[in-house]
Amino acid sequence: MKKTYATEFRILLRAVIVLFAAMTPVFAGLRDARAELIHLKVDPDQSTISTSVAEPAAWIRGNAVGTFRIIDGEVSCDFAHIQSTANVRIIIDATSYRSISAARDRSVSATSMESDKFPAIGFESKSVVGVVMTGPNEGTAIVNGLLTLHGETHPMSVPVHAILGTNGVFVCDGEVKFNYEEFGVKVPGAIFGAILAGNEVTVHFHILAAKAPATAPVIP
Repeated sequence: MKKTYATEFRILLRAVIVLFAAMTPVFAGLRDARAELIHLKVDPDQSTISTSVAEPAAWIRGNAVGTFRIIDGEVSCDFAHIQSTANVRIIIDATSYRSISAARDRSVSATSMESDKFPAIGFESKSVVGVVMTGPNEGTAIVNGLLTLHGETHPMSVPVHAILGTNGVFVCDGEVKFNYEEFGVKVPGAIFGAILAGNEVTVHFHILAAKAPATAPVIP
């Protein structure tokens, strides 16, 4: 009986060794497949975030257009395996809203967004789906993530067009609309709130990211 168990064990051990040897190239291939993961830093000076909201009495006054400044952000991706590797993080300065009206800026920042209490707006991706490549390093996709605004976090799906240039610079453009009241943001108004602005905001963004320049070591 002991001899039978010993024989069976040797057979099983040989099978495990053969299986491991057969799977080794597969694991190596997986490592190689993700070897091109790159990490890029968003350039705040080359990136823009603009918003458009219907003014009170929009049929006369049209839309109020303003901008926000990006504080920080990162993009990481293996462009050969976008859906399984892409990740985006953007931090926006909520106090940086600027339009052509200083009075509107104060109202939006102080009253509606309460930027003194909630100074940052953040977006972090959770998945990338619907990737359609229109060129070797260019395509469109839907980025699903979480938007944090006015202290509240809600899921958001953002359609994007992106391209990785031959110089290693990543450029991403897109537009998304949402009801900002869902984040607890107060709708601005005119004539002491008698006429309200629209509660839907259209956000246009242009994101540029590149590898951060290497810093020279400090020699004491």
